[in-house]
Amino acid sequence: MGTALLVVFGARSLLPLVSYPPARIASIVLRVVPGDLSTFMIEKLGPYALRGFGAGVNVAALLAGGWIAGRIHREGSDAQKARRAIAVGIGFFAASLVLAFGDVSGLSVASAVIYFAAAVVFAILVLDTPLLAAIEPKAVEGDETPLDAISRSRRRFVTRAAWSLGALLAGGSVLRAVLTRRNAPKVTIVEAARKYVAPDGGDFPVVVGHSPEFTSVEDFYNVDINIVKPVVDHTDWELKIHGLMESPYSLTYEQMQNEFEVIEMAHTLTCISNDVGGDLIGTAIWRGVRLKDVLAKAKLKDGIVDVVFRGAEGYSDSIPLAEALQSDTLLVFGMNGEALNTEHGFPARIIVPNIYGMKNVKWLTEIETVATDYQGYWMVRGWSDEAYVKTQSRFDVPADNARVKRGSKLAGVAWAGDRGIRRVEISTDRGDTWKPAVLKRELSKRTWRLWAADLDAAPGKVRVMVRAVDGEGDVQTAQGSRPHPAGATGHHLLDLTVE
Repeated sequence: MGTALLVVFGARSLLPLVSYPPARIASIVLRVVPGDLSTFMIEKLGPYALRGFGAGVNVAALLAGGWIAGRIHREGSDAQKARRAIAVGIGFFAASLVLAFGDVSGLSVASAVIYFAAAVVFAILVLDTPLLAAIEPKAVEGDETPLDAISRSRRRFVTRAAWSLGALLAGGSVLRAVLTRRNAPKVTIVEAARKYVAPDGGDFPVVVGHSPEFTSVEDFYNVDINIVKPVVDHTDWELKIHGLMESPYSLTYEQMQNEFEVIEMAHTLTCISNDVGGDLIGTAIWRGVRLKDVLAKAKLKDGIVDVVFRGAEGYSDSIPLAEALQSDTLLVFGMNGEALNTEHGFPARIIVPNIYGMKNVKWLTEIETVATDYQGYWMVRGWSDEAYVKTQSRFDVPADNARVKRGSKLAGVAWAGDRGIRRVEISTDRGDTWKPAVLKRELSKRTWRLWAADLDAAPGKVRVMVRAVDGEGDVQTAQGSRPHPAGATGHHLLDLTVE
């Protein structure tokens, strides 16, 4: 079964439309799992919940495949098994090819079963048919029994097959990478009519380990419901704009960039499942067009409550119409000067300031206006529908439980959706008194703000706390809460030993 899954995994690396069975099965299960169970696992494991689930499905696939192959092995002669396996295998592989080109959503139950069965049948054909008999030795060696000789031969065959398969997959992957780089059309995005220009940084201390103001694409957090990210071909992609409107229409990739004013916006995006002090957050320069301009072209009707976004993998969420018509809500196709990559939603996603990442839908295929309060994927699983970003702050430096010198630097970031950060404060006496930190100049109201402070504490054990005050004067709450259902709250703290 391991060999079978390696073959299908390798086939997917060469042809992205081929499905990897465990990933396809996992995608199906994720959509039918009870919301309470999903929430429980996320609260216990955070971002590792999805990774652990994916690993579990792979293990289950190995065990199930082994059990199925074992049952077939115990029934009939080698000749009967071979005929049965070959006949069934031809049918499964023919169906697999059809599905590979015809079903790219990754959600079909039938195709999941067929791909899984095809992998099992491949294992039977390679590892458990008269193909093995052709290479079995005619004579025993040394003190071997005939059964020992057969076992030795089979082990040698499996080992050689595995090494050959590995070489084939490695060579094929390299070839695919070379051909893709050479032949794939370069994705270009238009320049922004209104480019974002960061203000001068001013006199702010440089602290080793401090977060950069802008997060690289590679380091930007990536959380979604997919085990394998959807691959969308922008050359035939269309974004459908429909619902309660007089003139519904569709946009191609080129039309999206050329029919509206293109702008850039610096914005901090954070995940609703980010714990206090967590790293599921990043700041980027997003390039796109105003969602309100896209909707205006369709001539909206009265009675609209929500604007619904749907992604290529079947995920959906919504925001109120008032949020959609804000000038800083963008239909985005660029990130940090380049086209979005697959992980972050290519060819297009939505960016909504002051709203947690789960509502910033990626791999967009549809935007629909509706007359109801639409409940998205996570809303029906008990998470907040409003999902407004809480005022939060964290330490980057030093690490928890570190030994530090008095006067050494404390540094971190603070954020508050689209409200900006007015002040950051530090306490070394468990919140009885607070002293202001130094703030770096503001990139925009929609981004985090870097802060730094000197550690003013006597030698010994000390607990250091940080809190932020947002641009509206509201102080970050000390009341601690878990991310579910509306985002984590509370103060980030460090236990340090001052020397």
